[in-house]
Amino acid sequence: MNKRAAGITLLVISAILFISRNSTHFIVAAIMGRKDNVLGEGMFEYALSVTKSFSFVPEIIALCLGIIYLVWAEMDKKKEVH
Repeated sequence: MNKRAAGITLLVISAILFISRNSTHFIVAAIMGRKDNVLGEGMFEYALSVTKSFSFVPEIIALCLGIIYLVWAEMDKKKEVH
């Protein structure tokens, strides 16, 4: 796999992790905040504050590595041209 493909793959992984982990957090809070099949007043905000928010470290690492690989691929491309 070349550097450009690895960079794009890491960026896609970062985006998927970010979206799936945040949507999971909201879904869990919505399920917890339900009372008699209706979201109670203020219950959703309370459930959001009680549920564990995930760390953004894996997303940030994948994003940084993806950007580094893309920049590295472009720098190698410019060296080959000159």
